[in-house]
Amino acid sequence: MAQDTAKTRTSSTIDSAMAISPDYLHTRYAPFPTINFQPIVYQEIDTSMVHISEYDPLVKVQNLYQSLGINGQAHRSMVFDIDHSLGFTMITTPYPLYFKKMQDLKLYDMATSYTDINFTWGWRRELVFSATHAQRIRQVDFVVNIDACSNPGYFIHQNVNRLNVNALVKYETPNKIYGLLAAYNLNHGKFAENGGLESCSDFTDRDPRDSALTYDLTSFAVMFSNAQTLINTHTAQLTNYVNIKNKKGNYFGTISHTLDIDNLKSVFTDHDLNNLFYLNRYYINPDTTNDSIQYFLIANTLQWSNYSPTDTLGDKAYFFRISGGLRHEFVNAQSPYYIGNSLALFARTYIRMFKVWDIYGNISYSFFGYNGYDAMAKAGFRFNINKKQRHQLGLEATFMRYAPDYIFSHYYGNNNAWLKTWKKQNVFKASAYWTILDYSLRFNFINAGKYVFLNSSFEPMQLEKPFQVLELLLYAPIRTKHFSLDAELALQHSTNKAITVPLFAGKLSAVYRTGIFNKKLHFQVGVDLFYNTKYYADGYNPILHQFYAQEYISTGHYLYINAHVAFRVKRITFFVRGGNLLAGILSFHYITTPGYPMQGQSVQAGINWKFYD
Repeated sequence: MAQDTAKTRTSSTIDSAMAISPDYLHTRYAPFPTINFQPIVYQEIDTSMVHISEYDPLVKVQNLYQSLGINGQAHRSMVFDIDHSLGFTMITTPYPLYFKKMQDLKLYDMATSYTDINFTWGWRRELVFSATHAQRIRQVDFVVNIDACSNPGYFIHQNVNRLNVNALVKYETPNKIYGLLAAYNLNHGKFAENGGLESCSDFTDRDPRDSALTYDLTSFAVMFSNAQTLINTHTAQLTNYVNIKNKKGNYFGTISHTLDIDNLKSVFTDHDLNNLFYLNRYYINPDTTNDSIQYFLIANTLQWSNYSPTDTLGDKAYFFRISGGLRHEFVNAQSPYYIGNSLALFARTYIRMFKVWDIYGNISYSFFGYNGYDAMAKAGFRFNINKKQRHQLGLEATFMRYAPDYIFSHYYGNNNAWLKTWKKQNVFKASAYWTILDYSLRFNFINAGKYVFLNSSFEPMQLEKPFQVLELLLYAPIRTKHFSLDAELALQHSTNKAITVPLFAGKLSAVYRTGIFNKKLHFQVGVDLFYNTKYYADGYNPILHQFYAQEYISTGHYLYINAHVAFRVKRITFFVRGGNLLAGILSFHYITTPGYPMQGQSVQAGINWKFYD
């Protein structure tokens, strides 16, 4: 992420064409500060056209993901990683790019207001809409986001309806003694679960001259014809903080209290059950399934810090920032059953020395409950070679010892049931990275012991021996006056065959842009490529909302090509995008998740409208 340049607000700035634009007001954004807030680092709103056609997060250059084929469905990163945050986790939902968390919300720094509206239409009635509005009224900033998707799919029983709504408010008194941060986030998803194709080979090996099989994809049999998933998550956070100062204005730190509320309910229903998928395993009813997961969490966090939640990183040559606190969680889960309390201590620091050395770290330890004796620690060092160019070298190390998601320990449904006790998972991650401007090169080493995952029998299991994953990741955004090239490349190796990763996965996006009609109309044409080597990608179990390890069906070794044209007049940008142009020409092996073919040749059209008032 770019370092904060500490710019003051201006009425105009230099846009991507390196010209003063009267239609742009200086606007920046930064992640919403959660309980582990760090000094804020703002980055500029991207006003270029380069990524305008990437309406779906899954097609963005930086996202190397396997998915279930269409916008809005479950997905999983092809780049292996293990991450865990402080506290209880019931289930990790498989929608990381669609279901937002608190840390995904954004604060905006603007002169008055900022609005961004996007609408995309696909030729199979795929509809995507998103809108953001941020407003400043005196001492109050508020932001509202809406992100919605409706997609009927193209195989039997594949439709998706998804909605995310979030809002946040930031307020600080004129004397900067008291401040408030509040946020609410809703994720809603209703998914028709077809369980994938009964036979992948029928799809991949078909004759392209058979128009009935090429264009009428409803002729392919699917696992489920009636299954549905409904998921709703509600999260809310309220932080009140007080900056302690004496009459002379001397600052003695900030005391903050944060209230978190988290609620999740998911329901999977099906009838006329398909034994090919259910493995003839029934614990409640062989005719219908109605499985639910429900939990409610409330947490209170009290902490002291020598900086406030809205402080920016700044350009001081020396500083020492530290914070620590206590967090209490209460969890009430109805299905699977769990009621418990936990208490955690945590601390973190950020130190700058000699203008160019940054040292940072955090540590936490949990007591009581399911997460009792969980421990996490992270330390990092960064050398700032050139701050203006954001030229840095860095090292990071993370250790985590924690209980797996509770659903892996206790679950009771119509087709799956277990009650297990696991040893704590132990994960060590070490990273070395180099960045300059927006370019980054990173090497990751991950060592995981007692790792818990879902096997091919849809049962959780724990690996007794530790395994290692090595990763080399490159992101390169090349910019010239008329040409842009973005590349995201990943090389990986896993020492355990149960933890499979593609040896190589990468995306390239090349764009040529120019101005016509006295530069009143900006025109752009681009092409995107995506490829990954063959590997045994994880399968997907819609009953449990989880990906699982399998070693029977390999995916990959297929080149995806997309192309788009776009043009902009002042603040309005239009685009037309053609997807998977080689489908049926190269082959029909466009599958990233076993049983779930990606969308074939497709066309989408969209509009983006930004307001700066």
